[in-house]
Amino acid sequence: MASCSSPSSVEVAMGFQRCVQRTFHDVPYKLSVSGDSNGLCIEAEHSEEGQRWSAKFAAAFIEEITHRTGNAKTFDVFVTMLLSALAQESDSVYLDVLTARDLEMLRRHANPQGPPMTSNSGHSDKRYLILTYRVEFDKVHYPLPLPLEVRSEVDTLRAQLAHARAELRAARSDSANAAGPTSTSPSGGGVGV
Repeated sequence: MASCSSPSSVEVAMGFQRCVQRTFHDVPYKLSVSGDSNGLCIEAEHSEEGQRWSAKFAAAFIEEITHRTGNAKTFDVFVTMLLSALAQESDSVYLDVLTARDLEMLRRHANPQGPPMTSNSGHSDKRYLILTYRVEFDKVHYPLPLPLEVRSEVDTLRAQLAHARAELRAARSDSANAAGPTSTSPSGGGVGV
């Protein structure tokens, strides 16, 4: 099968799934991307608080988004760019996760003469996964809106507990590896080897 950064048309048709831990603006996220030739699903989960944003995008919708930017891409090419950015394998494509307020500020910075911020724009619970494609004289942003999943408080607490347990296991493993191997004498005292 093809590498993570360059999925073949066969891999896209059969399906793909990638998951990484990344930090954007000092917020840790678990990003999951999966899909096939019909579309893709993106999830961004706040690693510490358990909040999750997700959306499914049809291939035709992705192609329409790229067309609106003036830098049209086929769905297969977009997926290749997205997976390359997810794996951080290229300087020409990268990801960011923005709040609605962050995105509005970015738009205002790019077009200071544009319409004023709306009162609702900074209060949305959405996150936006921004795939940026940068070449020598051009930079194109492909924004993908991710609405907040409504989860019960119990589900959120379970996600936080699972995250805390995983961190504890990792800390114990690191501590055991740092201590080095030991042998135990018959009297029960540990002696370093």
